[in-house]
Amino acid sequence: MHTWNNKVVVITGAGSGIGQAVALHVAALGCHIALVDVSEKGLAKTQEKLKRFSGSYSSHVVDVTNKNHMQALPEVVIKQHGCVDVLFNNAGITINKTFNTHTLDDWEQVVGINLWGVIYGCKYFMPYLAKQTEAFIINTSSLAGFLGMPNQTSYCVTKAAVKALSEALYAECKGSDIHVLSVHPGAINTKIFDFAIEHSDDREASKEMFDKVKRFAMQPEVAAEKIIRAAVKKRQRVVIGIDAHIVDIMKRLMPVALHRLFAWGFNRQAER
Repeated sequence: MHTWNNKVVVITGAGSGIGQAVALHVAALGCHIALVDVSEKGLAKTQEKLKRFSGSYSSHVVDVTNKNHMQALPEVVIKQHGCVDVLFNNAGITINKTFNTHTLDDWEQVVGINLWGVIYGCKYFMPYLAKQTEAFIINTSSLAGFLGMPNQTSYCVTKAAVKALSEALYAECKGSDIHVLSVHPGAINTKIFDFAIEHSDDREASKEMFDKVKRFAMQPEVAAEKIIRAAVKKRQRVVIGIDAHIVDIMKRLMPVALHRLFAWGFNRQAER
């Protein structure tokens, strides 16, 4: 029997991608799950996939950018499941625009989902997690949390912030029964690419780029297994994918030269 058997797991962004894959993975371990997503349709698809497992699964249509929704969520989950053992702050988006073409509405949307959603999750679930003899907070950052990349300013800012938040919480919670894991995936083949293309300066060029990325992108099921394995081992962070490992190493070895390379590539693309 797995050590996570019968744990209650809350997953944001559970309607697709990594969130859905994690839901299926922990269901196979015997967990009970509170699925959270803004998309009712996405939640229904995840619920359908969970039918082959025997746990207790609830769906919650919640906008993670809404403070009132997130503040009310823990009590709803507790009423349904009795407790919370694991919080997986996973909901996230990106857009493919330069800083100059990012509107303030763009910034508010990305920061709201990628950062405030994580802050709200940690803040409002922490008192309930603290009641457990063993609890986990898993926050999805990114390889983009290691550095700033052109056309990804809002994504890099938010993911770097999630990384810093997770590191601080890890230290603050180390003496308690709450373990905090920071997750840094590289390219994962999810709908995040489609959203980025739809919200880009040049959809055709963005589609061409992301189509190339999809060729080496990891499947979310593989990423889910790596995330949960790292959480069970109580690691402080997990870097997922060859691309994420390469970026991490290059930033350490070439902290300035790497960005000169980005500048060269960005300017070359702009000249086309």
